[in-house]
Formats: sequence, C-alpha cells, structure tokens
Amino acid sequence: MTLPPADPADPRLTAERAWGARRPWATLVTAVLVAVLGVVGLLVPAVHDALTRDPSLVADGEWWRLGSSMLVQTWWGQYAFNLAGLVLVGWAVERRWGTGWWLAAAGGGGLMAAVVLTVANPSLVEAGTSDAVGGLVGLLLVRAWRERAAPPLLPFVYAAFWVPYVLLTGIGPGYLVAGPVASVVVALLVADLRHRGGRVALPAAAALAGAVAVTLTVALDGHGLGLAVGALLGAVPWRQTRRETRREGVSKNVRAVRRGE
Repeated sequence: MTLPPADPADPRLTAERAWGARRPWATLVTAVLVAVLGVVGLLVPAVHDALTRDPSLVADGEWWRLGSSMLVQTWWGQYAFNLAGLVLVGWAVERRWGTGWWLAAAGGGGLMAAVVLTVANPSLVEAGTSDAVGGLVGLLLVRAWRERAAPPLLPFVYAAFWVPYVLLTGIGPGYLVAGPVASVVVALLVADLRHRGGRVALPAAAALAGAVAVTLTVALDGHGLGLAVGALLGAVPWRQTRRETRREGVSKNVRAVRRGE
C-alpha cells in the first residue's frame, strides 16, 4: 500500500521546514560521546578523574583537560540534565543555523568557561557539559528573538527553564527554590509563545538570558560565561544567505496560518 504524499501546505510540515532542515551531525556525535563517557565516568572513578578539569594538571601540560572535562559529569542528575539540553537545544541550533554556529556556541562557550575558571580559580576541580549547553541556550534564545522566529517547543522549554535555574542554583537560594521558580517562568513564556506567537516571550527570554549571563559572568560562574558566549554570537549581525531569506518568508507564512489569516 502506497501512502499519499505529504501535503506541502500542511502547517506542521511547513513550520518544521521553516525552522531549519540542516542535519544535526555535531549534536548526534557529541551526544553519543557524552552519553557513553558520562556513564563510564560515573561508574569508573578513574576515568572521571582522568578527564576532569584540574587546573594544577592543566598547568603541568595536560591542556586537553580543558575540553575533555566537558564529556563527563559528576553525578547522575547532572548527567541527565546536561544530556537532555545537549540533545534538545543542540538539535534546534544546528538544524537552523548549521554545524559551524553549533561549534562556535557549544565549543566556544565551554572552552571560554574552562579557560577563565582555570586561571581565575586554580583550586576549582570540576567536570560537566553545562557550560557548553549554556552557549547553545544563549545562541538559541537571542538569535530566535533577533529573527522573530519561535523555536520548537521542547528546546524552548528547556532553554527557558535553564536560564533562571542556573541563576538561582549558582548564586541564589538553591535547588528547592530554583525548580519551582524556573517552572513558573517557563509556563508564562510558553503561554505567550503558543497563543501570541512569542511577541513577549522571545524578547523576554533573550533579555533574561542576557541579564543572567552578565550576572553569572561577574560572579565567575561557568554557566554565565558559556551563556554569554552564545548570547553574543546570537546578537551579532549575520550575513543572510538566499536559503535563509526563503526560510524567513516561509516563517512569516507559518505565523499567518497560525493566526488564521
């Protein structure tokens, strides 16, 4: 039995094409590495210790720890949260803007945080993918606002939750307050995104990302450094290709369909 071809006018298909159609190879490969090495590192402490970022060992010539520390996690909750962000936000970023911008945001954000913290806090030994995820979150929220393009729902939910959550766990009252507060922020932003196309949600999320990036960067928090790199990448003017111009036109058509015009 042959299925009928998909209707090119289907708003769901059009919306998917409007967001982006690039293949997210970097997200896939990195997610597999983080998933596998994360489990191995948690089960075999020697592997975790061999890959974590230790400023004293970096100073002794083991410079590769600046990057390898992004592939392992310290506890299972961190593992699940960071892997989810890498997959969801990474997929959205790479699908729309390509592997180059994905690498700039994730790699640049993670390495910037690693280098700055290694120099500024030589006693801090740590590991985790969250600073790289922060770069992706910053790029997604700021660039989506600049392009007036509502991201796919799940990546937006994660990014909108991540920003207030890392602020409140980093310099605020901690996990018990951070989760509920971040959930309320997400609910408000998603309500606007679904019912008004993000007229308030997109600029509000971008502004929140910028404010948290500045606050946590001043506090020498790696999440803020990663977020700042991604936000700056999203804020700079980009040269628009013909493909992106066509996609922008499709995005406007999708918004019109959703409004019933």
